Amino acid sequence: MSRMATRQWMITHEWMVKPMHQREWIERRGIMIWIAETFTSLGAGLYLVSLFVGSWWGLLAGWVIIVFIKLPIHIAYFGKPWRFYQTMPPWSNAWKTSWFARGILFSVFFSMLGFVQLVFGQPDFVNLVGANICNPIYYTFGVLAGLNALGVGIYGGFIMNYVKGIPFWNQGLLPVLIMLAGVADGFGLIMAVGLAGGDASVIWAETGSRYLLLINVLLITTYMISAGYSSETAKLSIKELVAGPSAFMFWGGLILLGLIVPAGISIFGLIEGGEAATPLLITAIAAHTIGAFALKYCILRAGIYRPLLPKISAF
Repeated sequence: MSRMATRQWMITHEWMVKPMHQREWIERRGIMIWIAETFTSLGAGLYLVSLFVGSWWGLLAGWVIIVFIKLPIHIAYFGKPWRFYQTMPPWSNAWKTSWFARGILFSVFFSMLGFVQLVFGQPDFVNLVGANICNPIYYTFGVLAGLNALGVGIYGGFIMNYVKGIPFWNQGLLPVLIMLAGVADGFGLIMAVGLAGGDASVIWAETGSRYLLLINVLLITTYMISAGYSSETAKLSIKELVAGPSAFMFWGGLILLGLIVPAGISIFGLIEGGEAATPLLITAIAAHTIGAFALKYCILRAGIYRPLLPKISAF
């Protein structure tokens, strides 16, 4: 074997002897996965929170985010986007074994069921047809759409959790962390709906956001500690976030903007005896949304494959 061929073989097979970053879902076209997954959390979280508080405008905004932002970006990422239906019954039974196929099913069902719920919950339509006809349909489809929104919000976590070769992702808490982070994002966005004059209580949304932020801090801390004990490769992922190339996004985007700024503004409003000033609330919403992008970026960027051979060598 020539020297050049030997060198090429060694480079090609580095993944066998040293940890390697996953790049498929965070670089080049993979950036679309990062953006789509972030809008997945934002849309699904907003829809679920709106369903709980009874905000039609929040439901509409969450549905629009999923159908007109998340889905087109995900479909555009496919090599042959218009064949996505082939992952669904009756063309395929992939949903029985693949979380990716289940995610497509959740998204399609959510789009259809959510649309029906929105139609029968629209105030003018209810006045025209009658509440006795619209309400049963609205609540029935609300339950069905809500279950599928939950599936849309959590399936990405299960897809990553299923990748056994990346120990940092292969943690049981990952789907829970992603889902609850999405709900926290939903509280931030429902606050924006209320500030825009929609049918949502800003004070109630701020209170819910305060508790979810605390829960997310505990979950992120627990997740990092648990991952650190799982393997040497996962420790490299944590090092990547805490002191490596992704540290700016982790500390600046996720910790500072995603957690500390919204929590600080919320606590300030609580001390003042109610609701923070509108400019501060807008700042909190913007910071919260940036934190949502930072969280998904950090999780995807820190994905490092475990080498086939047991001994870990430095990068």
